[in-house]
Amino acid sequence: MPALAPSPERDHARENRLRAALSASNANANILAFHALVSTMDEAHSQAEQGAPTGTVVLAGRQTGGRGRLGRVWSSPEGGLYVSFVLRTGRAASEIPQLALVAGLAAAETVRYLIHQGAISVKWPNDVLIDDKKAAGILIEARGNAVIIGMGINVKRSNGLPDTATSLESHGAEADTDAVFLRLIDDLSQWAGEWERQGFAPVRSALRLLLNGIGHMVRLSAGSETIEGQAMDLDESGRLVIRQDSGLLRAFSIGEVSILR
Repeated sequence: MPALAPSPERDHARENRLRAALSASNANANILAFHALVSTMDEAHSQAEQGAPTGTVVLAGRQTGGRGRLGRVWSSPEGGLYVSFVLRTGRAASEIPQLALVAGLAAAETVRYLIHQGAISVKWPNDVLIDDKKAAGILIEARGNAVIIGMGINVKRSNGLPDTATSLESHGAEADTDAVFLRLIDDLSQWAGEWERQGFAPVRSALRLLLNGIGHMVRLSAGSETIEGQAMDLDESGRLVIRQDSGLLRAFSIGEVSILR
């Protein structure tokens, strides 16, 4: 019988620091911090299956198998913020995909607060950009009655980042992942609470000021279909509205978008 893999090592010092900081601001979160994990998403799913409540947070100093949308690898060296949140929502299952945009808005506000230079935008459906380079990514996964919101934010400069990515430190922010987390949990709690109470409308109003590519010609790939047209708006349910050359307006709930220069 093969030996069982060792349990990941908890970072109790970090947990205590963050709990003390959140207690001072009257916030409430069940924080589980690890030195390293394969994926904070996987650990958060495991915690949720064991009954972890809304507000449970899983952090890792680094990930050995971090992932993004469509199974892509999320590079996770030390110096980034890798975090997943457990949410149990009363909203309809059809609304769950909106949480990628809720989290994107929260992350964009966190980044805007922390950096000192650079234009911040949200690339539909799940990336935060600084000067058109990726600084943060969001992944939403639902299992059972729990939704896991995963985020990766490039905090420190890293030689491992591709040319299409950037970091908060590169734009004047202090390279302190705990400070980024404390700001992020505040912004996410605010916008997730707003979405829970009022639906997507207030999130949409705020997001429309930040959306990358609106008014530009774009190419969208969704499954086997690729279309080109002008990105017009975000509709009431979070779908991207594109006007094709024929004048036809189409709304997409999933897809990969690139701006045509």
